[in-house]
Amino acid sequence: MPDVVVIGAGVAGLSAARALHENGVDVVVLEARERVGGRIFTHRDSATPVPVELGAEFIHGSAPELDEILREAKLASCDISGRRWQAMPGGRGFRPADDFWEQLDRVMRRLDAKRRPDRSFADFFDRRPGGRRLARARALALQYVEGFHAADPKRISERALAEGGSPGDDVRERRIGRVLDGYDRVVDWIGAPLGDRLRTSAVVTGVRWAPGNVLAEVRHADGRTRPPVAAQAAIVGVPLGVLQAPIGEPGAIEFNPELRLKRDALQHLAMGAVVRIVLRLSEPFWRTEWYAKQVETEELDTLSFLHTGDDDFPVWWTAYPVSAPVLVAWAGGPTALSLSRLASEQLEDTAIAALARQFRLTSRRVRAMVEAAWTHDWLHDPFARGAYSYQTVGGDGAPTALARPLRGTLFFAGEAADPEGRTGTVHGAIATGRRAAEEVMRSLTTRSSAAKRAGSD
Repeated sequence: MPDVVVIGAGVAGLSAARALHENGVDVVVLEARERVGGRIFTHRDSATPVPVELGAEFIHGSAPELDEILREAKLASCDISGRRWQAMPGGRGFRPADDFWEQLDRVMRRLDAKRRPDRSFADFFDRRPGGRRLARARALALQYVEGFHAADPKRISERALAEGGSPGDDVRERRIGRVLDGYDRVVDWIGAPLGDRLRTSAVVTGVRWAPGNVLAEVRHADGRTRPPVAAQAAIVGVPLGVLQAPIGEPGAIEFNPELRLKRDALQHLAMGAVVRIVLRLSEPFWRTEWYAKQVETEELDTLSFLHTGDDDFPVWWTAYPVSAPVLVAWAGGPTALSLSRLASEQLEDTAIAALARQFRLTSRRVRAMVEAAWTHDWLHDPFARGAYSYQTVGGDGAPTALARPLRGTLFFAGEAADPEGRTGTVHGAIATGRRAAEEVMRSLTTRSSAAKRAGSD
């Protein structure tokens, strides 16, 4: 019997398992999918010059946990140093958005971290903070909350956003980077020492627990039963959406006894909605001479992000500073919920039409350039049930409450359980895995010491 069972092999679960293994703790990791990495999902295509990220893509702000791994794994990363642009309404061309962070901060600094009672970002926004003078900045802020946070503005907490929802004037926190050889290389490095302790296609359907004892009920992805796994403790590293799933739904885990002490935290957290389409084109047209002449500017060759007012895909980005014929279409929040109802072919058509509108090209020309398209439906993925978490109104303390261990037996990891405000980030998830491993080791040590004292009495 292992000392600890880790449920979920995303970076939180893998980081916890690696820390335990390196400290001599016997651990088993159960992963429902046939791959590891969770919401890091890197696709590799021989005809595409860069890794295709269908899940997490960026390194956000100062990320010491990731920086440490990149150094030890000898993986290269790069900062995205290109320019942001904004599409003008009515197809009137483009203007630089070099002041993006400053514009955003003009609105976000007006959020009140101590407001009682809490309210939603939508309620804050509807009061038009800054008046006409900040109309453009408010539009960017709304797009940021829906896109970056993947949130419904009517649900996300003003207090939570005020406490860490944007980088403010901190240059380090504004940093955005990429792992050049793909985020899955980080996953591979974290999981490398675990070997046969890592079991894929192991869907945990139930957890029976009492202080000092856990029994994880497991089946194969095809429905066949697998032997249950008993341990002294469990680290639950599944996404928030799985913890919130009603019993009987695909991917749901039934805890017995149920997690009563987590109810309030789970009710004040939500999984964000995201739809991303990655397009490989026949050429990076925005860098070509013919396109520069068409839009009457030669400055788009360093395009990194394009912000638009498009109803379907308001944000686009390139692989810059890497030169590659790849564009990513991105929608978050309520827009993503609507798009998620479309079939993959319809999504591709919608992205092509949006690209044509915002880049002032004909749909026929864009379609002729598209060589491949990829997406992953995170909202309907039973082992994710959304993109990443955010705090709803009144939920600014929910990540801390979710992270709190139960009876020295159940421990919780994952980006939604990060009390430091790094929800939605890879480095936040890694940190929670390491934190949970430390809590488990303290608990096992305490339990062992107690047992020894009882034996000597």
